[in-house]
Amino acid sequence: MDAVSGLFLDALGTDMVAMEEYFPFVPRAFEVMQYTAWAILFLIVVWQLFRAFGGPITEAENPWQLVARSAMFALLIGYAKPIFMLTLDIARAPYTALMDVSMTAEDFTFAGVEQVLTNGLVTIVSTVTIVGPILILILLIALGWNYFKLLLEAVERYVVVGVLCYTSPLAFCMGGSKATNQVFKSWCRMVGSQLLLLVMNVWFIRGFNSSVGQYIGNGGALSSGQGSVFLWLFCALAFLKTAQKFDSYMAAMGLNVAQTGSSMGMELLMAARVISGVGHSAKSAGSVFGKGGSAATGTGAAASGFAAGFASKFKGNSYVRDAVVDGGTRMGMGGSVGFVGRIFGGMAARNGAALTSESISSVAARPAETAGTIAGEIADRSLGNYMPQFMGQTLKGTQISGGHISTTATGADGKTSSVEMFNTAQFEKPADPHSIVTAADGSTWYQMASGEGRNAFYDMPGFTGSPAESEQVAAAFPGAASDTVLRSVGDGVMEASTEGGNSLWYCSAYYDEPDAPHTIMQAANGVDWYAMQQHAEAPVFEQGDAADAYNQAAFRDFMPGFEPQVTQVDGTHWEDGHFEVRHADGSGTAFYDTARFAAPRGDYQVYEDAKGQQWIAIHGEASVERKPVFDHGKPVYDGENIRTVTVESVRYKSTPSRFKEPEKRADNGIKAPKRKK
Repeated sequence: MDAVSGLFLDALGTDMVAMEEYFPFVPRAFEVMQYTAWAILFLIVVWQLFRAFGGPITEAENPWQLVARSAMFALLIGYAKPIFMLTLDIARAPYTALMDVSMTAEDFTFAGVEQVLTNGLVTIVSTVTIVGPILILILLIALGWNYFKLLLEAVERYVVVGVLCYTSPLAFCMGGSKATNQVFKSWCRMVGSQLLLLVMNVWFIRGFNSSVGQYIGNGGALSSGQGSVFLWLFCALAFLKTAQKFDSYMAAMGLNVAQTGSSMGMELLMAARVISGVGHSAKSAGSVFGKGGSAATGTGAAASGFAAGFASKFKGNSYVRDAVVDGGTRMGMGGSVGFVGRIFGGMAARNGAALTSESISSVAARPAETAGTIAGEIADRSLGNYMPQFMGQTLKGTQISGGHISTTATGADGKTSSVEMFNTAQFEKPADPHSIVTAADGSTWYQMASGEGRNAFYDMPGFTGSPAESEQVAAAFPGAASDTVLRSVGDGVMEASTEGGNSLWYCSAYYDEPDAPHTIMQAANGVDWYAMQQHAEAPVFEQGDAADAYNQAAFRDFMPGFEPQVTQVDGTHWEDGHFEVRHADGSGTAFYDTARFAAPRGDYQVYEDAKGQQWIAIHGEASVERKPVFDHGKPVYDGENIRTVTVESVRYKSTPSRFKEPEKRADNGIKAPKRKK
């Protein structure tokens, strides 16, 4: 510790010498960052100028102000590093002043700590000889370990400042527009906060060094006559822990600081644990891990015993998992070793550690009665390792239990959703819309969501209608015809094109099941889509008396099963899915597409056209109507009465009603499925 502690404060000052010499790629790539920033700034300006064409509808900012701000920040990108170095020069004054403060206490050293601890404890544990060395060892480890973690924190904070320096052009490119200016402001606050934290590193480390020197000199005594070894030790440990968590305290005050943690320390601890385990297993892998037999079986048996034991008992962050699981079966070793491991696991969990997918699976994939529960911030941080679809989303209120996972997710668009997942092996298929997701351990889950952002958990990839996407279509919809081409036309709506024609597909997560004829097409992710029946298409009939012969021939070819003689065809409304034919006796028949119209009450027949599509046929009797005469849009009067003319028409007893368009599905929350018996 003496050797290590003297290296940090002098080497990691408020300059970038260590950063540039230890990571030579970083300064060389600075120009690439500048060009990237200029490109991003250009794209932002172009987009904001394009929005300006929308006028007040798009709430775009003033184009002249946008161009002026962007030009200014483009210049700042070119001088990003000198500007940052000027900021570092400002922070150098307090940093240097704290380094130059002279201390009257004894010089910092760990060499005398053990002797002072021994002298302070000898009167307490003199009757139990074994207790003294054990207590001294525990206290020394706690003191040295926390001080080492503080040094690691100091290094992490210095590296964060370096990263902010050499990526500063990316922050300046965000200042050119009001829409992205908040990113630049947040970056500025983070730079100021990190430099303050860098200065506080000196304050904390030198403060602790002076405390150790003072302690060696007076054994923890106070001028008031109070004080003891234990009081000083607890105060020193509290001081070190406060120093390690000072970034969290600053964040609580509203400052933007990067949250560094003790993960590096935990990695070193686990590395040391593995090395000690390897050395010990060479002596007796079987006795330590209970898997490899006796040591007398030779080196090969010892190695295999160690590997088997390590795989079964020392799984990925098992101690962290055991420290945060409420109930359930433990993964790590039991006894005193397991107890100590869980203590360190709890420390890691409180300082930002995340659970591996294997640790989460040991709870989520088990039956509810033996699984236990994972909740809190570590569950929020860790769920993405088990459920990859949550990567990049902000999670809150996560709870993981046997066969059931619930969380509140906020996507990049700011929309929040309540998401619940149910293991397919433990729950029956839900009646409400759901998707099927695969966890990192290969298990499948029913995923259900509610809230304003719920539909994002059911969406399919966007299709453009290109035949080149046939493989993607087949993968997304295994049951679709081989020639199906899809095109996304709206939220939860796709147009499907085949050789037989086009139809619309509606996602069940967005829309209620329609009344119109349809089939249910299940996507690969388990979401049901309502594939509407393709609309029947009538020929384009000509208008006028001269086209009667052509229309009669076209109708016979189109509807070969209709036997009554046809004299006229009125195809005015053929695009709306219905048309009318007249017969020699003045009667008529109206045809309606069964894909767009519901069957009417009363008598009707269904005919099939030449393409195999069906039509509702309703027969009407000949009728005469009197209709008013209009001239230039105004009725013509004979005296006081409106002039009328007699017009031959057809009177139908019933008319079919048109099917409604699919209606948007209401957000009725999540109804949990039943557990399997």
